[in-house]
Amino acid sequence: MAIDWDSILAYNTIKVVRIRDRRLGILHLCFLVVIVLYIVVYSAIINKGYLSTEEPVGSIRTSLWSPNQFKDNESYCKNNTEPYPYQKLECVYFDDALVSYPIGDDVGFTASTRIEISEQKANCSLLNPSCRFKTLNKTNVYLADIESFTVLIDHTMYAPSSQIQYNGGDLSGYILDQNGNEIQLNESVNVIGVQGKPDVLEIGKLLEFAGVNLDDPSLTNSSNSIRYDGCVIFVFIEYSNTFSYDLKKIKYVYSIKIVDDTIYNIPEAIILGDVNSRLYYKRHAIRLIFIQTGVIGSFNFQSLLLTLVSGIGLLTVSTLIVDQLAIRFLPQRKSYSDVKFQTTESFRKKKKIVNDDGEVKLYNNIEAL
Repeated sequence: MAIDWDSILAYNTIKVVRIRDRRLGILHLCFLVVIVLYIVVYSAIINKGYLSTEEPVGSIRTSLWSPNQFKDNESYCKNNTEPYPYQKLECVYFDDALVSYPIGDDVGFTASTRIEISEQKANCSLLNPSCRFKTLNKTNVYLADIESFTVLIDHTMYAPSSQIQYNGGDLSGYILDQNGNEIQLNESVNVIGVQGKPDVLEIGKLLEFAGVNLDDPSLTNSSNSIRYDGCVIFVFIEYSNTFSYDLKKIKYVYSIKIVDDTIYNIPEAIILGDVNSRLYYKRHAIRLIFIQTGVIGSFNFQSLLLTLVSGIGLLTVSTLIVDQLAIRFLPQRKSYSDVKFQTTESFRKKKKIVNDDGEVKLYNNIEAL
């Protein structure tokens, strides 16, 4: 049996058939309307498919200010006779220069809550590899009223592709409360998101937004308090200009979250009269780590074109669904299938005939006439 290569390697092409059936026409029209609404209204307009987005970079500068008046006789201080569920210590009233360490950190900020102060001396030459410092005296103290210290946060954002740059004082901003609501602060001390003013927040207020109380159990040892062991807190600053259709409006939002199962401490050595005498501070602290993120958008024609073109596939799918319904499920499926699909005769072998006008024509099959 000879192989019919024309059938095996047949070429399928598109044939337009107008099926006069209102059911199919209405269904296809509904598909088209929904797809156009999805592409134009939802993808292009609501989801802003015409934007090219990028994540901004930025810088942070923080300053710590001590309160004008300290609160005394706090419940965690040894001189307070009220019950306290954890170990009480002597309280010292350090100013901002002694509370913050290390200084000049451009990605974070540290405020000490407890310090183990060790007076150490090395009665030997430090040129000797076996020479070691010995602790002569050790004191363990709380830094009182750390919640009343205030932090100034000066932040700047920059979007490299769109060349958008702003300082936080030029923008409107918010901070998320524990319920996820965006709120703006313009109090006598706490100021967040007010244009023309720097962001200033009391440490106690900042901890409140994170849902943290320093006198709650430590995250790693329930017999100690967070004040005793310290903690690490992420402060996210998210910038956006895609919340409205005016790309010139940019806002930022603070969200604050404590890192689970962590404590924080950092050592500090203070040289006294000579290098053989020192004070060794082991600081337990609130460690704030600032993370700048967000989405900055700018109009981009290629993004718009990609959004529109991606919807063309949906049009093809809708046509395929209606076609399958017509040729497989409707009562008239046999008739619709016959008019939709047509197989030609092979045109490889031609026969010559003369028509009624005397013209010579070539046909592959006379029966097909």
